[in-house]
Amino acid sequence: MTGFMRRRAFALLVVVVFAFAAIFVRLGDIQVLSAHAYTAYGQSEYTRVVALPGLRGAIFDRRGQALALSEQAATVVADPYQIAHPHQEAAALAPLIGQPAATIASELARPTGYVVVASNVTSAVAAAVRRLNLAGITMPPAAERFYPAAPLAAPLLGQIDAAGNGSSGLEYAYNRYLTGHPGRLVERVDPQGRQIPGGTIVDQPARLGDDLVLSLDESLQYQTEQVLGQAIVASHARGGIAMVMDTRTGGLLAVADLSERASGAHGHPALPVLIGPAGQILAPGQSTPTAQPVESVSADAFTHVYEPGSVEKLITVSAALADQAITPGEIFDIPSSYLVDGIPIHDAENHGNETLSVTGILAQSSNIGAAQIAQHLGAPALYRYMSAFGLGAPTPVGFPGESAGLLPAASSLSAVGLSTLAYGEGMAVTAAQMLAAYNTIANGGIYVAPHLVKDLIGPHGTLRPLPEPAPRRVVPPAVAQEMTSMLEQVVSAGTGTAAAVAPYAVAGKTGTAQYHGARGYVIGQTVASFAGYAPAQKPAVTVMVVIDHTPGYGAQAAAPAFAAITRDALFDLRVGPAGPQPPPAATAQPH
Repeated sequence: MTGFMRRRAFALLVVVVFAFAAIFVRLGDIQVLSAHAYTAYGQSEYTRVVALPGLRGAIFDRRGQALALSEQAATVVADPYQIAHPHQEAAALAPLIGQPAATIASELARPTGYVVVASNVTSAVAAAVRRLNLAGITMPPAAERFYPAAPLAAPLLGQIDAAGNGSSGLEYAYNRYLTGHPGRLVERVDPQGRQIPGGTIVDQPARLGDDLVLSLDESLQYQTEQVLGQAIVASHARGGIAMVMDTRTGGLLAVADLSERASGAHGHPALPVLIGPAGQILAPGQSTPTAQPVESVSADAFTHVYEPGSVEKLITVSAALADQAITPGEIFDIPSSYLVDGIPIHDAENHGNETLSVTGILAQSSNIGAAQIAQHLGAPALYRYMSAFGLGAPTPVGFPGESAGLLPAASSLSAVGLSTLAYGEGMAVTAAQMLAAYNTIANGGIYVAPHLVKDLIGPHGTLRPLPEPAPRRVVPPAVAQEMTSMLEQVVSAGTGTAAAVAPYAVAGKTGTAQYHGARGYVIGQTVASFAGYAPAQKPAVTVMVVIDHTPGYGAQAAAPAFAAITRDALFDLRVGPAGPQPPPAATAQPH
């Protein structure tokens, strides 16, 4: 053998050795270093992983009526690459999912490996589709959220987003409790993707989210929205709020937020409120020529602020009595115009010089009298009591986006500012804050934190009551009793006679403030309100009504709605009268 041939044979040997070495390295990589990845890849050819959605917890009212529920649903998904006869499969699917066969066929013929044919189909439809055993059609499980009483209390309950998480309202506030935890199912399948009997490898069940039990009462919520809708139309208003609270527990039994439909917006009326242009109740079948209110975009009871007007006098008078700045029997001279630092303060109605008791100042809703009482009390004390009554801070409800209201700085408050603050101008509150303030007097001077959510129910039925802030005393019992007697006179003979609910005794107060728009006060438009409780001497419910952007006053626009809502609440809760409305007392004396 020549030298050339030997060199050639040696080179060939080297190539063969390197080739076998490369093969051995590759085999080592496949069988040792990458064994897990290749095993998983191989198993994926005959296994299927199914994500099991964890259903979101339900939301119930205090009587167990469902306000929000989730149920198992499915999505019909197609892989057109595996479908040989799209028109035949479309014809089979069309009657089940309620879509035209031609539309489905065009989807099944698309050049893609993933097409959603139908979303959120019911379990019955999913079972029917599954029985067809169509090639390329799968149905991964999903969950559907729905609201059985929709749109009732929609701003309060809120919504969920496309990912199934709460995006507003209670759905957002309690998302971490409501959210379920997904499970996983791994099963063996044949080459056609069908499950092999007994081929379950992993079966990890999903876990349900916690249920919420609200203090809300569904039937009373409906009645409250019905009355509020009628009041909004009858008073030519742009919106309104109505709230009902269980006086003793602080549980909110109804929270209604309605507004006029925005220009160009679509949507169903909040309720089928059959009302005519003059606010009259129409019989079924009659036309409804006026636009009906719709559910507000947000829960205005917690997020919308407004000047409360004379309903604030509850705080001014009770603070002055508690601080002994005035006495219950004290008499005030009320001139036709009251100068404070050269600025005249007037009452809503023109009058000559008169003499009013403290009860008369409340009953006749005298701004001049409230200003004089505030001068006796002083700014530091008034601020201290406003804070104790819950103004200037969000309520313990903790609703998403809840406002703290607006109070001017005490250090910069002038004598005029103190006077206007005394009758609810130059400040802003939420309806929830004023409701809690009136509830404090109804509770004998004790502030009870309002709440919406009573309990959580775990997936195994475990009841977990939510902690609430401890009640706190704001004014002495004697002051609360004195205020109740005064507020009864507002309804017996003052500005709130339209709030009477015979045969019950009612204690309450009207409020009328100028409507403040984007460019300042709007002439001829007000925020009309009425707040109170019943039965006055043994309160069961505290009620707040706010009618927004109306030409009316609290006595006309809000007091009748208060009476209707309070009557419904007392009837639903089966509360006895506990005494009639007291007769009018002498509140004025000749000057």
